[in-house]
Amino acid sequence: MSRIGSLQGDLNGELMGVLVSAGSIDLALRRLGASKYRMPSNYAGAWVDQLSWGADSAFQAARLAFSGQFAGACAILRTQLERWTENVAFNADLTHQQGESFGDFAARVWSTANMTYPYKADTALINAREGLQDTWEDERKSAKQGEEITVGEDRFVRPAEISDGLSEILHGRGPWAELTSWEAGRLLEGEDTIAQPAAKLLGDAILLNLRQIRVCAATLAADSGNPGIAQSLFSMPEILPAGTTAPPRASLMPLMPSTGLAPDVVKMLERGSHLHGQVLTGHRPAGRLYRDDEWVVLSFLERRTRAAKGAMKAFEAEREHLGEEFNIDGVSSKEFFLIMAAETAGLTSNWSSNRYTATALSLSSSSLRSAFWLWLEDDDRAMSLLRVCLEQYARLRVWRTKPEKARKLEEKGDATPRDWLNNAGLKRLLPFNRALGEFAHAKRNSKWDGARKLLTEIQVDATPETAIYTARGHAMGIISGLIWHESIQHVKMLASDAGMAMEEIFTEHRGEGFDGEMDKWFDHVVQFKDMAFGPGIGEN
Repeated sequence: MSRIGSLQGDLNGELMGVLVSAGSIDLALRRLGASKYRMPSNYAGAWVDQLSWGADSAFQAARLAFSGQFAGACAILRTQLERWTENVAFNADLTHQQGESFGDFAARVWSTANMTYPYKADTALINAREGLQDTWEDERKSAKQGEEITVGEDRFVRPAEISDGLSEILHGRGPWAELTSWEAGRLLEGEDTIAQPAAKLLGDAILLNLRQIRVCAATLAADSGNPGIAQSLFSMPEILPAGTTAPPRASLMPLMPSTGLAPDVVKMLERGSHLHGQVLTGHRPAGRLYRDDEWVVLSFLERRTRAAKGAMKAFEAEREHLGEEFNIDGVSSKEFFLIMAAETAGLTSNWSSNRYTATALSLSSSSLRSAFWLWLEDDDRAMSLLRVCLEQYARLRVWRTKPEKARKLEEKGDATPRDWLNNAGLKRLLPFNRALGEFAHAKRNSKWDGARKLLTEIQVDATPETAIYTARGHAMGIISGLIWHESIQHVKMLASDAGMAMEEIFTEHRGEGFDGEMDKWFDHVVQFKDMAFGPGIGEN
């Protein structure tokens, strides 16, 4: 973890530059009533708080990217792109047509809206017109790669290219297939040839999302009788140079007592948050205006402060609820299992001569790490990264047991998680995949509540009163065990002695009979194959 935040300068600079304009959004939303105590992962609440969640998400994605966790950043930005694309479509009176890929839809929507930017947006929540024909399984590549819009003076952004790129990274295929090997396999050593283009892709996604959030905030301000606030949102460029230095490394760390919640780290975060608040209230705590890079860092620290306070509050609530049974080591235990799974997968990716299995291993490793970091902050998007891991687990299993079938699926170029699960003999996990898949998207018909209910129900012998609170942690435990175990099977194929030694360590910590335990759990999961998920997050 010593290299996070110190990546190649151009990569940091790309992300810092697209976050500068978020400062005017922060000021506007705070004046319009956004809560300064809201957990950054909380997507509920009034419209102004939902806009704040969108702005917070840009910084959360950047945090993961600063740490080299590109898959985690993509998971956040894809859900945000879907959410704000549908909001743009609502205001442009456009509908997602039957047979149209999401990327093509995004290209059509953003290019149409760009003709009259900035425009007045209806203050709807996450709405699209009735007649939207789409499911999360439909992730076809786009045909309209060339449609682009101009941001600023000379930044050309292609919505379809962004949509497809984020998807390809999360599936571990196409030109981005080897992206996660830099973080998971080479531990961010040196420079990476595709990391910079990937940072540009993430930056483009952030720019689009913030553009619509800005429009919505301006409309809210105008409708609230605050035309000055509305005008201020368009008073500065959408992208500006902001240096090449990332926020302090300690502020990027996971929110564990020994790292991101260490007293000295929390003190540093709170100091930055205080300065940020002073600026928003019209003061100049430094005796001068802050530089753009300094302002981005303060905006980042303010959000990390809210996340840290939320995490500490959650720990305290659990302590009060459990009394003497409370044990912080329970979280540390989850971290240990996840580290073992992620590091084993990352190490094995370096040894594999098969580029497809190497990609599946490195993507699993990086995604597990990001999932844990987000889970610590009560962020449902952790589950979308577990869906990435589940697909890669099935992919690895097909390559191990049916290599010729695996090769055909790779040549197909657009195999879905369902394809890999079916061919891996894991059809019983399709309900689990469905639930995780719902969290991978934030469209009008994404059924997060139903997915959360299924994750709650598939726990065996869970206490009914607390099952809803342990559901996501349980899912992460299952996935980390599967990835850890499958990685070892691939090591055994490469070097049997090393694989056997790793299996002894696995058994020591996970216990005997893991395969039988999982087989019974798979049988339990399949019972929920017909479970109804109810309405989507934009259909209530």
